[in-house]
Amino acid sequence: MEIFRKMFAEKILKFHEGTNKAIKLMMKMPVIGAHITDDIFSVRKSGFRTFLGIVAQIVVLVYEFLLKLIYFAAFIYVPYLYISSKCPLVALHKEQAIIYLFVILSTICGSIVNNTAFSMAQRDYIMIKVMQISPYMNYLGRLIYKMAEDFVFFTIILRIFDVSVVNAIMLSIVTVSARPIGEMLAIIGYEHMSVIYSNRNAFNGIFMAAGVIIAYGFPLLTRRIAGFWMLFVNPVFMIFMIAVGALSMLYIWKYKHYRELMRTSLHRQRNEG
Repeated sequence: MEIFRKMFAEKILKFHEGTNKAIKLMMKMPVIGAHITDDIFSVRKSGFRTFLGIVAQIVVLVYEFLLKLIYFAAFIYVPYLYISSKCPLVALHKEQAIIYLFVILSTICGSIVNNTAFSMAQRDYIMIKVMQISPYMNYLGRLIYKMAEDFVFFTIILRIFDVSVVNAIMLSIVTVSARPIGEMLAIIGYEHMSVIYSNRNAFNGIFMAAGVIIAYGFPLLTRRIAGFWMLFVNPVFMIFMIAVGALSMLYIWKYKHYRELMRTSLHRQRNEG
């Protein structure tokens, strides 16, 4: 259990912060606030505090889910509606079209551009310097939490937009398996390709622009979506991605320079800010 407390220390801290914010909010409420005193802040083993913390975390999760839902609607479903209105063959294969757009924009581009390794912020610095959590455990905790959240949220969202249960689960597994691959590539880029790392914002912009052009442009040019993209919901391909993702996690597990990585990431953010 100790390893999990260290790995998810940031989430545990966020739980207590959410609890305290919920208590302060209730203290400001009429009638209810009169029955809550400051003494509750010093009581750690309280069923009421735990209940408020759980409610606060549910609110946070709902908020994060809505953000992903809005992203999906804006960058995948709305473009699909436009493309399908121009291309009847795309409209006839809605599920295939949704999977195609999701694979390019989320599975591929999202894993490469939106990685955890270079999104470390001041809060990570606090966890490491103040809470004395190793950069290694802090990074792994953030990555594993992100993978778990992506799997649950994307499975639900894909179902909302009419992707079958089996395909939604397989596509979410493939996407989650791609996350550590993106992290591994980011670390390799940092270690061996300094030109790309030094111009990371430009690289991310070009990569995302290329992804958007491919995702939206090809169906409009060809008037259809190739059946090749259904490979991403093939059980054999899913097992292959799980294996590659596991090997990437092994690389991440053995990498030992997370402290230097964090310092570099924070230094870049301060300079860009």
